[in-house]
Amino acid sequence: MFEIKFKVFSNAEIEANNLNGEYGYFYFSIDEDSYGMIISEEINDFSVSIYDWFFSFLSGLKILEDRNYVLINDIESFKIWIEIQRKDDCIYISKASGEKIDGGGLVRTEKILAIEYPYWKNKKIVWSNFRKEIINKATQYLLEISKLNSPGNINILELKKLIEELS
Repeated sequence: MFEIKFKVFSNAEIEANNLNGEYGYFYFSIDEDSYGMIISEEINDFSVSIYDWFFSFLSGLKILEDRNYVLINDIESFKIWIEIQRKDDCIYISKASGEKIDGGGLVRTEKILAIEYPYWKNKKIVWSNFRKEIINKATQYLLEISKLNSPGNINILELKKLIEELS
């Protein structure tokens, strides 16, 4: 089973061009293994860019429709990557460790050199369940941040476009 949870932090003092609700908690679990965290208190030191996580997962989905491999970069960590491989109707997800690449971006389609698996490897998920969970939770996140921002916010439009392309 694959599940995503998130908690949006609202910031009333955000600058006009920025995205209110970009940060908060982001967590996903696959059976007994998980990544990220959700706690009841809003502690900024533990917050991450929820927007980047959803953008990365949606971009990864789009890539996996035609290819069988994608790496999602946890930009807020030193060496953590989420490796996703598609084989037929299944997805295999691993929490991997490897050197970050300058200008590597959020999502890569090439393997990195010397990737290691000290955490968990090849957690199996049915493709349709994986896809559905990402699109549903990204849509829920989009609805939440749309209430906090102007409708013309570039980040909201970008996320909405990705969701529509995948729906």
